[in-house]
Amino acid sequence: MAKPIDANHDIETATLRKTLEQMRREAEQEVMRLNLRIAERVHESDSSVATATEHLAMQQEMTVLQQTLGAKEQALDHITEECRRLEDELEDHNLALDGLKQEMERKESSLKDAVGEVERLKRELAERLKISVASAPPPLAPPPPRTAPTRTPRWRRLGYPILFVVLALSAGLSLYLIRERIDFRLTALRQWFQSPPPVAVTPSTPVGAPTEVAPAVVDAMPTPSKPPPIRRDRLRGGAFAPALAVLDGGVFQMGANSLSGEDFSPAHEVRIRPFLIGVNEVTYQDYDRFARATARALPEDFGWGRGNRPVVGVSWEEAQAYADWLSRETGHRYRLPTEAEWEFASRAGDTRSFWWGSSLEPGRAACFDCGSQWDNRSTAPVGSFPPNPFGLHDTAGNAMEWVADCYRPSDQDAPGDGSTSREASCTARVARGGAFNKPAASMRAYVRGHFAPETKLNMLGFRIARDL
Repeated sequence: MAKPIDANHDIETATLRKTLEQMRREAEQEVMRLNLRIAERVHESDSSVATATEHLAMQQEMTVLQQTLGAKEQALDHITEECRRLEDELEDHNLALDGLKQEMERKESSLKDAVGEVERLKRELAERLKISVASAPPPLAPPPPRTAPTRTPRWRRLGYPILFVVLALSAGLSLYLIRERIDFRLTALRQWFQSPPPVAVTPSTPVGAPTEVAPAVVDAMPTPSKPPPIRRDRLRGGAFAPALAVLDGGVFQMGANSLSGEDFSPAHEVRIRPFLIGVNEVTYQDYDRFARATARALPEDFGWGRGNRPVVGVSWEEAQAYADWLSRETGHRYRLPTEAEWEFASRAGDTRSFWWGSSLEPGRAACFDCGSQWDNRSTAPVGSFPPNPFGLHDTAGNAMEWVADCYRPSDQDAPGDGSTSREASCTARVARGGAFNKPAASMRAYVRGHFAPETKLNMLGFRIARDL
């Protein structure tokens, strides 16, 4: 039943998006045309004008053009706002539809379990009937001929009828008890099936960076066939670099289509080559080792503590310097992940807003409205929430993460091979993943942030990557 609904919804959404995008393009073209015409008139007015009458007529025409331009710009703003409103409605509709699908899947699974239980009880009933028949006494043999009639004792004349009565009552009682048991099971199953589904809260994993990470098991989640291997490189001093998940790469849809032309639009296909990426965000413990080795000032911890909390308050240049230091210490090429690599790792094979689904769920992340003990207060120690199916923690929420790319306001011409978007002069770098003090909508897998490279904020950290 869900497939026709999905098909109709997709067709309506695509038609609406196409219509609104066409309206936006037409309005933008009209604004550009009017601006060009005004510029031409200004140029003409600067040239020699034959008479004062012509000069006055030209001024009047420019006034009309400017008024028309203002009206067109207002119309364009109105269309843009309408696009954003409709996009929000579509997002709400998608969330509701996803919830209905999940509930339908749970009900279907419950129905299958109920049918299986009925079949099991039927088999148990058949076995009980066989046992009852097998336990019945054999047919009585005819008495031997007697030479003289004798009187049968009263207890023997009544014994066999009583035995048959007892056996019949026993079999009837067994059938009654089995029937009552079936009715009780079916009643309980029917009541459960008609009740609203319970909300499942996934318990948090122990705090700390694991050496072996297994994927979380989440309903309706396309998990890898096996957990990705974990690798840790040794530094020259004997300590270990942060744990890395070895990802095989692949093809995925990056970004999302937006009616209002957001910077994560349009969705486009990207091919990712194999690479390694940090299981956790870089912690104060990891970064402080680098800072002391290179005689740098330790970053502020904002009173939250250091250790296994994600390091924040570091600039893009400092994050890049840490990756370069790891490269020198280990002999491998460490770097910041590209924006495409980060989104590929964050999605972990899923196409929805979050790696666990389309809507916010308790116990998944720390953000402004996630419902955790760290919401809008501080970062959480790494590993406080379940990992995604690639074994990565905190790709949604906790600390926003620097990536390698220079920011561009559109993904229209983004590289299709997952490489870094480079510019000759880069005034802003991309950051991903939302943060403990940002709303849940900002930590959707495709949402982009950007800051000047020298920015240092209490919600801005990073995760490292490495070439194979």
